[in-house]
Amino acid sequence: MLSHITTPIFYPNAKPHIGHVYSSLLADLIHRHALLSSPKPHSNKPLTHLFTTGLDEHGLKIQQAAIKNNFSTPKKFVDSLAVEFKKMDKLCDINYTRFIRTTDQDHVENVYKLWSLVFQNGYIYKNTHEGWYSVSDETFYPESKIIKQPDGSYKNTETNTSVIPSNESNYFFKLSSFQSQLIELYEKTAQNMIYPPKYRDFILHELKSQPLKDLSISRPVERLVWGIDVPNDPTQKIYVWFDALCNYISSIGSINNVLENTPNIVSSHSFSADPTHQIIIPSPAETWQNTTHIVGKDIIRFHTIYWPAFLMAAGIPLPKQVIVHGHWLSEGTKMSKSKGNVVDPIDCIEKFGIDTLRWYLLQNSNLKNDNDFILKNLMDFKKISFVGKWGNLIHRCCSPKFSIHDAVLKFTTSNKTIQEDFQSIFSSPVDSESNIQNASQFKELYQTIIKDLETLPSDMKVMIETLETAKLLNKFWSIIDNLNQFIQLTTPWKLKSPEDLQKRNLIIYFVIDSMRILSILSQPIIPNLAGMFLDRLDVVKERRSWEFAAYKKDIDYAVDANLKNRPPTIQME
Repeated sequence: MLSHITTPIFYPNAKPHIGHVYSSLLADLIHRHALLSSPKPHSNKPLTHLFTTGLDEHGLKIQQAAIKNNFSTPKKFVDSLAVEFKKMDKLCDINYTRFIRTTDQDHVENVYKLWSLVFQNGYIYKNTHEGWYSVSDETFYPESKIIKQPDGSYKNTETNTSVIPSNESNYFFKLSSFQSQLIELYEKTAQNMIYPPKYRDFILHELKSQPLKDLSISRPVERLVWGIDVPNDPTQKIYVWFDALCNYISSIGSINNVLENTPNIVSSHSFSADPTHQIIIPSPAETWQNTTHIVGKDIIRFHTIYWPAFLMAAGIPLPKQVIVHGHWLSEGTKMSKSKGNVVDPIDCIEKFGIDTLRWYLLQNSNLKNDNDFILKNLMDFKKISFVGKWGNLIHRCCSPKFSIHDAVLKFTTSNKTIQEDFQSIFSSPVDSESNIQNASQFKELYQTIIKDLETLPSDMKVMIETLETAKLLNKFWSIIDNLNQFIQLTTPWKLKSPEDLQKRNLIIYFVIDSMRILSILSQPIIPNLAGMFLDRLDVVKERRSWEFAAYKKDIDYAVDANLKNRPPTIQME
């Protein structure tokens, strides 16, 4: 089954910020995990996952921002910002397979197709619209959500943006026709389509508490120049959200391919290892129905009310799920340029490295609530956790005092399990001459670590599907903390006699093979640093996939791991 994950397509009226990074990181985590646990893109087996991100490049805000920034055309303005967003994705190791832009020709053609289907099915009509319009949100708000401000201006209660009275002739979408269908969808047919359930309950409450009004889906060219023409009516431009939401289906081919379920080659998707590689989608309808959108809570209405209604009206199947996340605060307050507290992701990456930022964001966030970015915690995290716990543990085992490679050869060529190795070597009572104290404690740790590592791949699958990232990363640290405690209790550097050689080798093998497994499994989270850890252990690239994330699966690594003067994998600069 070929699945598909998407970020929102971001609105490029300014440079990317930490919120863009977070949405992209969640999608990247899901995508990398799917690839790690499935066939490689260039193997003979079918590919199992696609990942789309990109830009929403039309609309009044873009038109105004282009003028404000002295660009001759909106297209030149969005071209310049597309470079910035792609740069950010590269810096953040976002491994997308397609970067879509709503100015892409294949997308424009799909927007025309979507409009035509909805129009032919009788869900689009022309009428005069009078209401409160938000330029910032590019949408109308009902009178019930408008509040007059002390200075005489007006704002809407939903997004707190300014609104102005507007009267114009538009095309309308019969959104009111889909209220009961949407309630049925979220209550009975697809209860998990909006995740977490908190956001589904929010949307259901809105659907039940007030009638849906028909939606204006075009703008007159007197006000909006930068957009896609309404078919057969050059006096109107298509509403930016009707245009933008269609990107998700444009990315995997044409609407016709999905409706007819005809196999197609999508040359617009590629992998960084081979940008010319063409991807075949054998069943576009199946891929579309296995598409998951990741969005911020501020655009939940567009993705869970407007988008499914557009698709229903066109007779197109619905995607699998919409995963919603909260926003990032800075030191407990909302980020804003006026407060000077906007977190610059590029600055964080330059100071602490991308993997530190990736791990920090995933460990200090949950989908249900807004999350707080604290710069000092990011700095302390790298020093205490990555350097002090993870990197230092590998560095200690790579001391010239030991030979990991000898230990690997010794214990991977036996027919015993890792538990049986321990029982045979540590079967005799531990006395003072063994130089190992606290025998019962380290034996218990040994079994705990084995159990936790054996269940980690399956636990990881579930926690990534539900994006319980903090819980997942805490499991990694629990194992690493236990490994650090284990090596402190067993003190292999003190086991110098010939009689203790087997014990010392088993301790070193057990710790370092555990770290090898953790490094393989952490590749979707910290792809660069995990690769550095595996490089330090001389693990060849062909043995870094999911199938090797178990004890004794790699029978020949760490050939030069204990050579003198090899630098630490990670250190504070």
